[in-house]
Amino acid sequence: MKEKKQKEVKAKKVKETEVLEEKEEKKQKVKKVKEPKVKEEKTPKTKPQKTPKVKQPKGIKNREKWTKKYFKKFAGRSKDSYELMLYEDYEHAIDRAHKLLCITQKDYVKPVIITIPDAFGTKDRVTYRLDKKPDGTHTLLFDQALVTILFFGEDALYYYQVNVDHRNGHHAFDRAGEFSYFDVVHIETSLAYDQVDKPKFITLDLSIGLSDGQKISLHLRNHRIHDHYDLPDVLTKEEQDILNLLKDKVRQSRQV
Repeated sequence: MKEKKQKEVKAKKVKETEVLEEKEEKKQKVKKVKEPKVKEEKTPKTKPQKTPKVKQPKGIKNREKWTKKYFKKFAGRSKDSYELMLYEDYEHAIDRAHKLLCITQKDYVKPVIITIPDAFGTKDRVTYRLDKKPDGTHTLLFDQALVTILFFGEDALYYYQVNVDHRNGHHAFDRAGEFSYFDVVHIETSLAYDQVDKPKFITLDLSIGLSDGQKISLHLRNHRIHDHYDLPDVLTKEEQDILNLLKDKVRQSRQV
């Protein structure tokens, strides 16, 4: 009897085990519910910011016609186009000076450019214009000029003068020379008006005497006096710098 009961218990356990296994198999066979896909939010594409374009002065097709119109009014706002033309004229003058003086940029520190109104031809007449800058200051312009360029070297001063017609960019009447600082025996500065009672122009000239008796004359200023003309001191900063530099070079050469 005991053996029979044991067999029945054992068979019952085996059956229970089989039932449990069948349930596990059914659970595994149950289809998995697919989770809905969540769409990723696309980040909006940001376009790179463009740097603002700087307006370049437009090229002038007919220079003489444009300049004539620009100087038709005595006063007005400044234009970059005219300043660009002046810069090109000065660069051309420096290039001519290098060739006539047989020097390069290595022979001096920085060129000093001086401009005064001067008629290009015997029948020409200088026209003036008062340019108003964005900062409110005024600059007196002239369509024809005598351009003087000074190149301060270590032992010598190289000088160059040329008449420039800003109406068309022509250069003429070149004059170039050089002298040693040691050879300077006399320096004279002359400040004068065209007339005392009702002056229209104020001039500044520099006369340099050399040991061989020669004299070098340089025109540093020929200002036209107008309503906005204001000179707080006897000399402008540029004029003072030129005189200081020249006299320092001459005095240093004598101490060697």
